[in-house]
Amino acid sequence: GDQDAEGNYIGSATVTVTATDADSGVDTVEYQLDGGAYQAYTTPITVDTAGEHTLQYRATDNSGNTSEAGSVIFTVTEPAPDDSTAPEVSGEVSGDQDAEGNYVGSATVTVTATDADSGLDTVHFAIDGGSYNPYTEPIVVSEPGEHTVSFRATDNAGNTSEIASVSFTVVAEDPDDTAPPQVNAEVTGDQDAEGNYVGSATVTLSASDTGSGVFALRYSLDGGSFTPYDDPLVLTAPGEHTVLYRATDNAGNVSETGSLTFTVVASDSDACPGSDVRETVIIGNNDSTVANVDTGDGCTINDLIDENGEYANHGKFVKHVRQVTDALVADGIISDQEKGRIMNAAARSDVGK
Repeated sequence: GDQDAEGNYIGSATVTVTATDADSGVDTVEYQLDGGAYQAYTTPITVDTAGEHTLQYRATDNSGNTSEAGSVIFTVTEPAPDDSTAPEVSGEVSGDQDAEGNYVGSATVTVTATDADSGLDTVHFAIDGGSYNPYTEPIVVSEPGEHTVSFRATDNAGNTSEIASVSFTVVAEDPDDTAPPQVNAEVTGDQDAEGNYVGSATVTLSASDTGSGVFALRYSLDGGSFTPYDDPLVLTAPGEHTVLYRATDNAGNVSETGSLTFTVVASDSDACPGSDVRETVIIGNNDSTVANVDTGDGCTINDLIDENGEYANHGKFVKHVRQVTDALVADGIISDQEKGRIMNAAARSDVGK
């Protein structure tokens, strides 16, 4: 019969008795349940009363010889009520982390599942979109890179939980590498006599690490959150700007945060003589409804976004728009809410595709 994790029979147990005699042959087989009277055995005996049971049995051959009584002891439990609730499942990532939250050397994922009704049957997991495998012990992931571990659980009633997941990054462990990366930063552009950058300033960052290698280079513009650095930053909004930057290597060492502060001033001439003077910021066919104002040097917001420029892909264009709008927010030309509407229009556009 069906058994639970403790070996009890769920709902009922069936006892099958067999007897053989090589001489005169078997005449009768009898059984006795829980101390009752012996009775003839003709078919398997099903016991569905909850509790512990003892079934004794014996056989007699055609010469009148009777075997010693044998016995089996077992327990029947009540079947679980109808269970339509899936198990609860969760995962936790543990391990040594660096300042960026990356796991150094390896990360261990522990999956926990519970089911208060019919009980757990199986738990399965998959790494980085691979096939699902039975979960029997915590999962150790040591390959450097970004990872996602997905998991699900099924109970004894056949209910399966929704797939849950945890995502994390593992960086290589280098016990000999305790030196942080070296980061260089440079501002370029046309300058006036006071050192201000006229029209625009370009910030170029680079990082190197002779030990475990550079894992990430990030920057923050005018007090914003740190963002991965991919391409030089071109700032055109007039005003003072501050760029913070730092790098992390594959051993988890983080450089000190460096900074550059500089000022961009509007050029004396109109930087955009053929300005896009539409009333609102429009990208492709997507109207952000944000006013397309002059940013101070004769260029409107649409001019700075430059939807007709050349971009390697759509992501590069969206990143360019983010840099432009970050600077406009920092200079008080647009609000965070207006930036969000412009970014939404950029994301929905086909520019760069």
